[in-house]
Amino acid sequence: MVENEFKIMLTEEQYNAVHSMYQWDSELEQVNSYYDSPELLLSERHITCRVRTVQGRYLLQMKLPAEGQNNGAVSRIELERELVGIPQKLSGAELMEMSGAVELPDAELLGTLLTFRSVKRFPGAEIDLDRSEYFGKTDYELEVEYTDEAAAKQLLAEISAEVNIDSNVPVTGKIRRFLAEYMRQK
Repeated sequence: MVENEFKIMLTEEQYNAVHSMYQWDSELEQVNSYYDSPELLLSERHITCRVRTVQGRYLLQMKLPAEGQNNGAVSRIELERELVGIPQKLSGAELMEMSGAVELPDAELLGTLLTFRSVKRFPGAEIDLDRSEYFGKTDYELEVEYTDEAAAKQLLAEISAEVNIDSNVPVTGKIRRFLAEYMRQK
């Protein structure tokens, strides 16, 4: 599946303001256990490998680059399969079989990122409002995933009319923020 989304980093105040705008369809806790080689070879290739734990299920997920980006949106190929738990290591062969990518290294568990996610669904788009905690840090992010880009842009306009956000500020994805803090603490 190809995932299309707009991402905006928020302050705690902006997060609280957006959170108060909606009656959320669901609010859940996700634990992302991130994997890479000791040399971060997956990250160098813009490949995310994680096991997401949500509602008692363990989902091995890989995100790989998709064709280009437009208008600030990010498109990624997202693959997923269920596991029975959180492994300490994932073999490169297993990752290659799942993704079709070539020459992937063995990957080991680097750590976890806990996300408290509020979800609001609309026709053609979904708001995911995240508070994430990792290595003693907390950050806030607004994601608008979409199948209809116009619907997503309309949602962003509605939010921007209520909360002063700058959708043009470059956003670093969760894995990059996690890895930056991982390297600082290593």
